[in-house]
Amino acid sequence: MTEAFRRAIRVWAKGDEATCELEDSFHRFGVTVRHDGARITEVEARAGRYPWSTCPMAAVALKELTGMEITTDPTVLYRFADAREHCTHQFETLGLAVTQAARGDGERRYEAEVADEPGGPRRARLWTDGALVLDWTVVGGVIAPPSPQAGRRPSSFGSRGVEGLPHDEAEALLILRRGDFLARGLTVDVDSFASAADYRADGICFSYQPERAAKALRVHGSHRDFQFGDGPKPAA
Repeated sequence: MTEAFRRAIRVWAKGDEATCELEDSFHRFGVTVRHDGARITEVEARAGRYPWSTCPMAAVALKELTGMEITTDPTVLYRFADAREHCTHQFETLGLAVTQAARGDGERRYEAEVADEPGGPRRARLWTDGALVLDWTVVGGVIAPPSPQAGRRPSSFGSRGVEGLPHDEAEALLILRRGDFLARGLTVDVDSFASAADYRADGICFSYQPERAAKALRVHGSHRDFQFGDGPKPAA
């Protein structure tokens, strides 16, 4: 890895509306949900920076989430819809807006950073509102002590892997697990692939579905290096 992967998320809610803005080395998305206090009534998505030309089209698919329960449980999203039929990042951004809506008026910020230590293992960290809440040293693909998650692979913290945990803890694990996965993309020259079909990640998300992968053309210049400075900054 030649740079640190960094992802910043800001989510806020007021009244019957909640918004989440996300930016990282590869993406910039925003999702606003409106609700009646119990369920989503309307979804609005914005795609600012994305790897494939079809990614913005996934905003239409998000409307499938209309009617989903407003809850602090971040795993409900994955039981309500098939994440593979959605843009992964817009889907998860919507989920974060929903959990904030359930918490009520207010704001929360997440910052994730994943980097290889010089000559050593990978380190993945997550801050919530400026406080370090997860700190993983990953050796041979496994989280090392003294982390409470020692002995597990970051990939094990998918929606099923965090079911039953306190909701804030589950949400944090889902966020850092995604960051750890995305960091691998820093070692790949994605610009060398003309389309999502060439990348050969069949069916993992909206743009990689067989019916549109060949039409999902690479958006050159969409990768930004956040190794230095303050890192990505979601819109205020």
